[in-house]
Amino acid sequence: MRKIKPYIHTKTSSSVKKIVGLFILASVTISAQQSKFTNVYPFIENTAVFEINQTEGHTVCIPSKSVGVALNPQKSNTENVLLLNGTWKFHFANTPEGTPNNFFASNFNDQKWSEITVPSNWEMQGFGDALFRNVAQPFRANPPFVPHEYNPTGSYRKTFTIPANWKSKRIFLRMEKTASASFVWINGQEVGYNEGAQEPAEYDVTSFLKPGKNTIAVNVLKYCDGVYLESQDYWRLAGIFDDVWLYATPDVHLFDWHATTDLDENYKNAKLNLQITVNNQSKTDKQNYKVRASLFNSDNVLVQNFTSDATQITANNKQLINSSFDVLNPKKWTAETPNLYRLTLELINGEGKIEEVIAGRIGFKETEIRHQVFYLNGKAIKLNGINSHMQHPDMGHTMDEATIRKDFEILKNSISIVYGRHIIHLLQGIWSWRTNTDCILLMKQEMKLMQLNI
Repeated sequence: MRKIKPYIHTKTSSSVKKIVGLFILASVTISAQQSKFTNVYPFIENTAVFEINQTEGHTVCIPSKSVGVALNPQKSNTENVLLLNGTWKFHFANTPEGTPNNFFASNFNDQKWSEITVPSNWEMQGFGDALFRNVAQPFRANPPFVPHEYNPTGSYRKTFTIPANWKSKRIFLRMEKTASASFVWINGQEVGYNEGAQEPAEYDVTSFLKPGKNTIAVNVLKYCDGVYLESQDYWRLAGIFDDVWLYATPDVHLFDWHATTDLDENYKNAKLNLQITVNNQSKTDKQNYKVRASLFNSDNVLVQNFTSDATQITANNKQLINSSFDVLNPKKWTAETPNLYRLTLELINGEGKIEEVIAGRIGFKETEIRHQVFYLNGKAIKLNGINSHMQHPDMGHTMDEATIRKDFEILKNSISIVYGRHIIHLLQGIWSWRTNTDCILLMKQEMKLMQLNI
C-alpha cells in the first residue's frame, strides 16, 4: 500500500488555504529540487490536493482606466493586461522523472529545447500520442493512482517583461486551461499547483516578480487523479491549451460581480440586482468607497446608472456591495432575439477618484418552471439540444473564433441548446450562460448547459 502524507484543503476558508498552502509549497519546493521531480505523486495521486496558492474563483474582471476603454475590451491591447501566448521553450518526457533537473531556475539553459505554440495540445504539435477513449481510461483504472511507467510530461519556459507602469500594482497570473496537472514557477520560485483540465487557475504573483525581465516555468503532467473525473468520449490530449495572461490591478480593486434580472408580472419592466465584491489587499482600511454601475445598450449609449452607498473596506479583506435599480422596458433576451447590454462598474475612492473600471454583458430574462413546463419570459419553450466537445481537426482542444462561429451557425439550424460536458469555450456574442435553475437539469460543478445566442 502506497503511503501518502495527508493534506487537508478547503475552498471555504481562504486563511487556512493560504497557511497550509504556503507551508506545503515551501517543503515541496525543496523536495522537488533535490529529487528531480520524482516526488510529484503526493500531489497527483492525492484527492485532497487539487489546487495550491490560487485565488478564489471569481468572474474575470479585465481592469480598465475609463468607461470608454472598458466598453471595448480586448485582452491583447489593454494596458493592464499582458498576454503570454506565443512561442515557448518546450521539453517532452514520457514520465515525470524525465523532467530536466532544476528546469524552472531563471538561469537554466534551454537553448537545445524544442519550441511549442501556446495555447496548444502537445499531441497536435508532434509530441506524445493522441488517444481517443470513450469512458475507460487508456490505462488500468485504480483511483487515485495513475501510471508511473508512462505519464507524458511537458516542461514549458518563457521569458517576459513586466510593463514599467505596473510598479506598485497587484499582478495576477491566469492560466485558463491546462491538462491535466500543472506546477508553476516564476523566477525559480514555486507559485502553485492546479488540477482540472477545463478550469482556470489564477495566482497572485506580485511577490514573485521583479522589474523588467522575468521567467515563467510550468511542468504539466497528462495524468493525475483528476482525470478520473474527466472520463468522457473524447480525445485525451494534454498541454497548455488556452490563454495564459497577466493582469494588473490597484491594491483595492473590483474582484467579482454577479447580476440577476427580475421581470415584473407582465414581463415588461425589470429590476437589476448586483452583487459586487471589492478586494482591499492594502495594509490600511479604506473609507467611503463607492461603485457606480452604468447600463449601456448595444450601441454603447447610456441607458441609466446608479451609485452605491459609501462603504468601508478593512485591510486585507473583501467587502460585498449589494445594489439594485429599476430598468424600464429593456429589450428582452431570447435565443431568437439575443439582446445584450453592457454593464460597467466604476470603483470610486473616498476622494471621488475612479480607481478602476470593469465591464461585462448581461441580458434581461426570466426563467420559470410551472407544472413541469419551462418558461422563458412568460412563454413556454421546448429545449432541443445535443452534446459537444469542441474539437478542432488541427488544433485539438484549442479552438479559434472562426471555427466556433461556423460550428454554431450550422448547429443553430436544428437545435437550441448545447450540453458542453464541461468543455467550455467562451466567445463574446455567441452564447450566454444558463444556470442549472434556468435549464431544469441538475448539473455537476464542471458541467454547464448553454443556450445558443448567434
